[in-house]
Amino acid sequence: MTKQRTVARLGAAGVLCAALAACAGYAPKPLPQQLAARRRLDQLRVDARSVPLPRLAVQRIDLDRPLPMPAVAALAVLNDPVLRAARDRAGVARAQAFAAGLLPDPSFSASRDLPHGSPGATSAYNLALNFDLGSLITRGAAVGAARAHLRSVDLQILWQEWQVAASAELDYVRLVGLRQRDALLARRSAALHERLARERAAVAHGELARTVADADLVALQALRAAAAADARQQLALDASLHAMLGLRADVPLRLGQLPHFGAADAARAHAALAQLPRIRPDLRALRAAYASQQQRLRAAVLAQFPSISVGFSRARDTSDVHTVGFGVSFNLPLLNGSRGAIAVQSATRAQLFDDWRARLQDARAQARLALADIALLQARQVRLAAALPALRGAARASAQALRRGDITLGQAQRARDALLGQQLALLDGRRRIAEQAVALQLLTGSGTFATSGAAAANG
Repeated sequence: MTKQRTVARLGAAGVLCAALAACAGYAPKPLPQQLAARRRLDQLRVDARSVPLPRLAVQRIDLDRPLPMPAVAALAVLNDPVLRAARDRAGVARAQAFAAGLLPDPSFSASRDLPHGSPGATSAYNLALNFDLGSLITRGAAVGAARAHLRSVDLQILWQEWQVAASAELDYVRLVGLRQRDALLARRSAALHERLARERAAVAHGELARTVADADLVALQALRAAAAADARQQLALDASLHAMLGLRADVPLRLGQLPHFGAADAARAHAALAQLPRIRPDLRALRAAYASQQQRLRAAVLAQFPSISVGFSRARDTSDVHTVGFGVSFNLPLLNGSRGAIAVQSATRAQLFDDWRARLQDARAQARLALADIALLQARQVRLAAALPALRGAARASAQALRRGDITLGQAQRARDALLGQQLALLDGRRRIAEQAVALQLLTGSGTFATSGAAAANG
């Protein structure tokens, strides 16, 4: 009897030790009270090989030279603080996939009865081990759903990385466009300022009507107002770009030139329209989410079958009779039968199906609209560029005529203003084409976002 007690105690102690050894530890992780932005460019991550975009992964980033647009996009993907938090979602999904593959723990129970007032009676005990087999029926579907969900989360993060790269490129295009526009306005403003000084001197000597100087003063104030509005836009864009890079706002960024978008780029984007479901990460993520939902519905259908539990027991009663037992229990699917869960999962699958169709249709419509808009802008650029030589010639001729005294100052000014307006319109067209090109490449997975065919096919 003493030996049996010892064996029982050792068995219980072993079970307890095994349970404790499988437990995870806990350590607190307090939130930081302040977040310090990078104070220098050389604190940025610049190794682009980890960027999940082949066109950006081969970028050589030289912080000592003006940064081209692809380098800025790569820096944003590498350093954006928001992306770091988004990537943590993949860790959560991996933990969920790991949890779905674990088998349920068996349950163990022990009891002991001590007799009182019964001479010759011995103490009784009951040891039972139970295991629920019902979860094994739905385990395959649960694991499949978790893995597809992990794939969906990974693709959602990739799509967010695409969007960050595109956002950085848009900020780049707008900043560079504004800086080039300001250079044109500054040259025009300097010329007007110099001429206004001469006109005021001529007015003071009675050689020129004051209305001429006043007209130039109004034009100069308009240029200064436009430059001030551009400065406010640059401030906002610069702050946005610095935030994406995790840089302090006072760290200077030297940027390159506006990118060129040609007919070959448009042709590649148009060819990608038929492959959007295999190219775009958001569409691939929706497809993975739909596959996950398919498995959830399958699990709900499998849950209709009775959930079975099996158990083994060893006991001794007060008369010292030892027994070994076996038990089976199962639920009867008469009232619920997982019908509610099946209805919910079926409705969710229908919603995801319609979401997929709507997203795909919208993606193709947006891409076609961007292609059409770029075609219109490029045709406009051709017309503007064709008229530019004549306007330059007219401005030079009017300047010579003004020096000879053949025309008035106002006539010469109108010729110069027409040339400036044409130059500003051409610059604005280049900027708008570049903006639409960035959006089109994001919509079609071309250009900066082009990936290998194998990578897309794995989606």
